[in-house]
Amino acid sequence: MTNFDTILPRIPNINVLTTNHSTPRESLFWNQTHITNMIRTHHPILYVISVYALLLIIVGTIGNILTIIILFRPSLRQHTTMRYLIAVATADLCSLYSWNLNLFYKHLINPSQNDLEDLSLISCRCLSFLAFVSLELSSWFLTLVSVDRCLSIYFLFWHRKWGRAKYANYTILTLTVIIILTNSHLLFLNGYKQLNCIPHGKRTCIICYSNLHDPYYIFPKWEKIHVIVYNIIPFSIMCISNSFIIRRAVASIVNIKKNASQSHRQHKQKQLTYLLLFVTFLFVLLTTPVMIYNVFLRNYLAKKKLLKYILHGTLLCMQFTSHAVS
Repeated sequence: MTNFDTILPRIPNINVLTTNHSTPRESLFWNQTHITNMIRTHHPILYVISVYALLLIIVGTIGNILTIIILFRPSLRQHTTMRYLIAVATADLCSLYSWNLNLFYKHLINPSQNDLEDLSLISCRCLSFLAFVSLELSSWFLTLVSVDRCLSIYFLFWHRKWGRAKYANYTILTLTVIIILTNSHLLFLNGYKQLNCIPHGKRTCIICYSNLHDPYYIFPKWEKIHVIVYNIIPFSIMCISNSFIIRRAVASIVNIKKNASQSHRQHKQKQLTYLLLFVTFLFVLLTTPVMIYNVFLRNYLAKKKLLKYILHGTLLCMQFTSHAVS
């Protein structure tokens, strides 16, 4: 089997403690137990990934803020779908400042290639909570857009009775509370600080995405639940909803005896249907690979640092591209 770590060029950068600032005994202890953690791996691809992550933050922030401003116009926010899209843009905006921001910080800002989560227990828990919650909310709000569209086509009374804008606010609030409560354990149980540990260089003494009793607490255990909540269930619902929308659109096209106004309405419905299908396909295409990596490959590639950094960074950029441009 090919060893990718030997194929990809590596530029190691090692910090060595000097005896001017530590006793011989401390230096010996450090060299024996933590020398592997001092190795930093750099590669041109990692710099490209980091710059791309920064561009996603800039473009995604501007795009999502403009979307929120436009959809908040009185003539638009009176529609249920537009309120769901405002919620999608808000969740996407928050998601860009979690793992995506960490890519830029880790490979371009921090000289030791530490994660933002390694700064402290507070940053570990808050950033992980923000990442999981914002991503799950974004996918579920996008699902509500498809469901609302489907019900509006099949049930004419939907928007007049249950699909009114004020009920959309209740749905958004309820879903937000559920997702927050589901991930609230991250604020209390995720991460711990190593005892008898002195931070130095790459060693921060903060172990995130784990706890003292279970090193696989987040990856892959909680990540499997996240895959179901963030990817599998929303995608299934969107596929079912879009299938019904396509069925109705095809049935309408078969009837050729329509006047001009009805044909124009059909054309608009067809455009909206294609847009929903594109968004659904884009969501699955860009978000599924990183889910597979976190569940099945993250621990397997733990010792292949360069390959892990490049693969994980590339998949994260794909994932957050969906949240930056959708």
